[in-house]
Amino acid sequence: MMNNTATTLDIMVFATGVTSVEQANIILEKLLLHDGVKQANFDMEDVDNILRVVSSGITEREIEQILLQQRLWCRTLA
Repeated sequence: MMNNTATTLDIMVFATGVTSVEQANIILEKLLLHDGVKQANFDMEDVDNILRVVSSGITEREIEQILLQQRLWCRTLA
C-alpha cells in the first residue's frame, strides 16, 4: 500500500541586500544545506535582488538569520 502523505511547500520571497553573484552563491550554498529548503534562487536583475525559497520546515526568521550571518539583510515581500 502506498503512503500518500502530502508535504506542504511554502514559497517565500524576499528583497535582499545581496549585490553580487558571489554573495548570492554563498547564501544559496548555506540555504541548501538546510533540510527544509527544497529550492532557492536569486533574481539579480530585479531592483530588490529577489530571493525565492521553496521550503518545508524553515521559517522566514531562519532565512533572515542566514543572511545576517553574512552581514546581509532581507525583508519579506507580501
